[in-house]
Amino acid sequence: MKKAVLFSLGVLFSFSLFGQDFEALVKKGDEYFQKRDQRENCLKAIDFYEKASRLKPDDIEIRLKLARLTHWTAGELGLETMDKNQRIEIFKIGVKACEEILAKEPRNPYAHFWRMWNLAGKTVAEGIFRGGYSFKEAIVGTIFASSGDLNYFYGGIYRYWARVIYEIPGLLGRFFHFTQQDAVWLYHQALKVEPNFFMTRFWLAESYLKIKQKDKAKKELEYIINTPADIL
Repeated sequence: MKKAVLFSLGVLFSFSLFGQDFEALVKKGDEYFQKRDQRENCLKAIDFYEKASRLKPDDIEIRLKLARLTHWTAGELGLETMDKNQRIEIFKIGVKACEEILAKEPRNPYAHFWRMWNLAGKTVAEGIFRGGYSFKEAIVGTIFASSGDLNYFYGGIYRYWARVIYEIPGLLGRFFHFTQQDAVWLYHQALKVEPNFFMTRFWLAESYLKIKQKDKAKKELEYIINTPADIL
């Protein structure tokens, strides 16, 4: 009886420490996440979130936070400043986090969404023809992500496919009957969801430049410059 009581107390004590460790790691990760305009802070947040995710294998929210942050760190923030191989490894962390969710919840729309973005970023970093990009996986991911909320993350599904069209080589794009005008249209659908989201307008400007519409690209960039920094 005494051994059973001691064992129970030990288990309860372990769970208490377990919970405290997890919350402390998430809190530290959140602190650095709030300062994610600096790459070093992003890398620290990723480290804390990863450690927290190992403590709770079934926690979905920490994995979604991690996957969102890897996409931002290696895809948007680190595109011009980070070594290609480092970016690939960061994207892999995001993909893994989403796949851990999908192993338990195969239809989770948000895990599909961030897996799509991290896989696409990894493919671009590796090279379109070397990265093993799968349109099948992208389409399946889009279906599941859209089933949750088509407007999730400021029209992110529209932005995703616009970026795919922008990145694929011209010959491959023509094979799939994609044009940069399609990308522009998709960005405008995203802007209907949230007109102030920075990346939508920035990438729209890039697509305008690609089709030689410099005045429209300039207009989008001016919109960004003249929009207060505390909006999106």
